Amino acid sequence: MQGPDFLKDHSGRTWKEKASVSLWVFLTVAALILFYYLLQYLANISAFFGAILSGISPVLWGLIFAYLLDPIARFYERNLLDIFSRREKATPKLPRRVRVVSALLTLLTALIFIGGLLSLIVPEISNSISGIVKELPSQIDRLTTQLQNKTFFNNETALGSYANSAILSGLAAAETWLKDDLPSQANLLFGYFYTGVKGVFNVVYNLVIGLILSVYIIIDKERLMRQIKQMVYSIFPTGTSNTMHRMFARGNRKLNGAIRGKMVDSLIIGMICFILLSFLNLIPWFNYPYPVLLAVIVGVTNVVPFFGPFVGGFITGVLVLFEDPKMTIPYVILIVVLQQFDCNFLDPHIVGGSIGLRPFWSIFACLLGSSILGVPGFIIGPPVVAFLYEIASEWTEERLRAKHLEDMFGIKPLEEPAPEEERQPETQKLGQLMQAGAEAIQKMRKDK
Repeated sequence: MQGPDFLKDHSGRTWKEKASVSLWVFLTVAALILFYYLLQYLANISAFFGAILSGISPVLWGLIFAYLLDPIARFYERNLLDIFSRREKATPKLPRRVRVVSALLTLLTALIFIGGLLSLIVPEISNSISGIVKELPSQIDRLTTQLQNKTFFNNETALGSYANSAILSGLAAAETWLKDDLPSQANLLFGYFYTGVKGVFNVVYNLVIGLILSVYIIIDKERLMRQIKQMVYSIFPTGTSNTMHRMFARGNRKLNGAIRGKMVDSLIIGMICFILLSFLNLIPWFNYPYPVLLAVIVGVTNVVPFFGPFVGGFITGVLVLFEDPKMTIPYVILIVVLQQFDCNFLDPHIVGGSIGLRPFWSIFACLLGSSILGVPGFIIGPPVVAFLYEIASEWTEERLRAKHLEDMFGIKPLEEPAPEEERQPETQKLGQLMQAGAEAIQKMRKDK
């Protein structure tokens, strides 16, 4: 008998090898055709996924709110569990009831904080805008008069004459645009206004639904995390799952410190700015306008790494310039001193360098986030990039440990995982302790 050799062709390949090659050729051609059609209908595919993302955006906001409000919920949970355990008998359902009450109190706290902040900011912003709008025409007239009288630049010099002519030409062009071009573009501007109002309503809707969903996420956070963990461990091998768990835990610590630490730091900077402006306004020579509005802008923009202080200082400096020009330079000096205090003292102590990005990566993260999400991307970009940076660092360190190159690159030894009882949720551990205590008390009563 010839055996299996009769299945080979003159090149020595069996029919299974030829079938495998044919299958890979077919899959390659099919992938190329699929890629071609993806390029042809890229706009439709992008619109489809954009619609899906827009539909689930309240869920994404709910996850963000739940992540930010989790420390407050855990604070309420610890204290309420201690109070309830003293007043009533410990039962397995007690931690669940405490979790629900803590989530509702967390939502109430967030609403009170937002309402109080808006009650302080909105009237000040309204007064500031009305004051700016009221004073703007007279300031523009005064500026135009000064330019026409050649009081800003010396018209006898070539540079001064050129500067005066350029500024007057710009003002004349702006006046012509306001009189001739602006009325003809009324429909286009109305469309922009309608789109902006619609976008504001969508944002408010997403935020409200997101806050409501965050309550349910906080209540079921442990179950959701367990389901995600079960899915990961059921799909990937145990070693890979352990590595992924360690990687995301490290990235979560970085993201946690980056977001919450920066928010606390920016809140303190805004409060210090308001206190300083209010205190300096008590001195006769100083007269800083809109201290609440300036402090809010400085605090909010300070959340953005690197770019934030410059943007906040520029915006508030322009507001001070329009209201009282002689206060501009003292205000700029005040902001520079405040930002130096934040960069060299407050931020390292509160945030602790938790973002851990070099200036290049911070700028890259801000630009990338703004190109994808617009203005919110400036705030979300750096923490997300820091999160991905930590995951990539953990992955590379894991690979270098596998090659026994820890000493070459100065990699720390791998930390031992915490015992299972230490990784249990806090409410579950407290519930078990209370249950054990209640059983011990019942046993002592029976013995008596």
